[in-house]
Amino acid sequence: MKIRCLIAVMACSWAVSVTAEPLEQTLMLGSESFTFDVAADPETRRQGLMGRELADNTGMLFDFPVGTRPAIWMHNMQISLDLLFVSASGRIEHIFPEVPPCAQMPCSIYQAAEPLRYVLEVPAGTVGAMGLKQGQTLDMSGLPASPPAN
Repeated sequence: MKIRCLIAVMACSWAVSVTAEPLEQTLMLGSESFTFDVAADPETRRQGLMGRELADNTGMLFDFPVGTRPAIWMHNMQISLDLLFVSASGRIEHIFPEVPPCAQMPCSIYQAAEPLRYVLEVPAGTVGAMGLKQGQTLDMSGLPASPPAN
C-alpha cells in the first residue's frame, strides 16, 4: 500500500512539473517594458525558445547558477534573436545582435568570456531599436537575489 501511495505522489508531482507554465518576469529595456519567460532550471534552459515565435516586447531570460559561463546556440530556432549577456548586477557584458537560426549542425555557439548570471533573448533588432550598449546597466532588482542551484 505504501508503495502505491508513493508511486501516486511521484506521478502527480511529475505531471505538475511537466505541465507547469513558465515563470514570467517584467524588465525595462531602454524605455520599454518587456515580459520574459524565465528559464532557471536545466530543462527550461535546454528548451529555450526552440520552435517558438516571439511577440513584440517579449523574450526569454536565462538565469544561470554561480560560476556558469553561459553558452547559447540557435539550433532548431525559427527566428533571429539579439542575445544580451548580463552580470548579476545587471551590467550588459556582451551583445550578439541579429543572431540567425541554425537548421543544420554544426551550429555556432555564442558564449560569454567570463561567468555571468543572465542571458536575455529578444527579437532581432531590439538592441538597435532600444539603443542598448555594452556596459549599460539594466534594473534586475525584481529577480530573485539568489541564482538557481542547478
